[in-house]
Amino acid sequence: MNPVRVPKFPGNLLLIDGISGSGKTLITRLIDGYSANTSPSFNYSLEHLSILHHLRKIDTATAQLLIKLNLDQRRYDHSISREINLRPSDLSSVLKSSKRISYLISLLKSDTELNSGIRMGSQPNLVFVTHQLNSATKIIEDTYTGSFLEILCLRHPYYLLSHWESYVPMIGSNPRDFTVWTEHNDEVIPWFIKKFPDLYLQSDVVNRAAICVIEILSQSLTKLSVNSDNLVVIPFEKFVLNPSPIIARLEQWKSIGDSVLARRILRKEKVPRLHINSGRKLSIYDRYGAGKLTTSMDMKADFHFQESLVEQRLTLRVFKEFKSVSDKYLRTFGEWFS
Repeated sequence: MNPVRVPKFPGNLLLIDGISGSGKTLITRLIDGYSANTSPSFNYSLEHLSILHHLRKIDTATAQLLIKLNLDQRRYDHSISREINLRPSDLSSVLKSSKRISYLISLLKSDTELNSGIRMGSQPNLVFVTHQLNSATKIIEDTYTGSFLEILCLRHPYYLLSHWESYVPMIGSNPRDFTVWTEHNDEVIPWFIKKFPDLYLQSDVVNRAAICVIEILSQSLTKLSVNSDNLVVIPFEKFVLNPSPIIARLEQWKSIGDSVLARRILRKEKVPRLHINSGRKLSIYDRYGAGKLTTSMDMKADFHFQESLVEQRLTLRVFKEFKSVSDKYLRTFGEWFS
């Protein structure tokens, strides 16, 4: 007998994906402000299932079965405020959500009251945050055709290097890192390293960080060549300088709901801003090297300064690949500093 999953809670799935350091936290706060969405939360099981299917370690039928089970379980948990994040210091905490009161009220409701609200009919969009899945999201899209929207967050590679340099030492060594790892020549590498596994293993930390950024952004930009009505791309620089076109594209999705809070949320995040580096100064951003991007230079001078720093720190081979991804990024989204 083959396992199956037939029943499914009604409602849509909204996935916020993208390379770490690309502004997903800002986007999650914006999306949280829309009435038809649940408070965004991490879903590592969904992330891992998608990656394992992409790596052909799980067949399609099994992956879809487990994804359906996972999302139904998570929808039910959201509805009854089970396993919500109440840590005040976390950026993903429900206490930072515009819907925090309704979540806290649900904790006090009886099972009868809760069940009547989750049986059938209108349900909020289930919103999850994942990390640089890229084409691995196809299994999710195929499972929820017609009821799935992906928001892909990207950022220019020069402004990602310090963030990834702080993260790379955790790969394969830190139990708090929940990225899927693979083996190459009996050594651990991230699952998304496909083109340069040998170069990755031969490199020091900063060059490994650069290779991670090269691989992920190259895969992301390739994904954009496939037209999809289920995909909204958010290049960080364009969004923080002029969010209106991207917000208009998001609001075309029929199920996102209304937001009287969107403008207030953006103001708090200092969007729109005159300089891409003029965002909020949170301690967690400094932890990942964002403080190094603070500058009094105009954006064009800052871009070329960041380029010179990157060139000084990387080997010639890695820098040439890094520069190639930079050029492709600029061709795709245009210059924000011209």
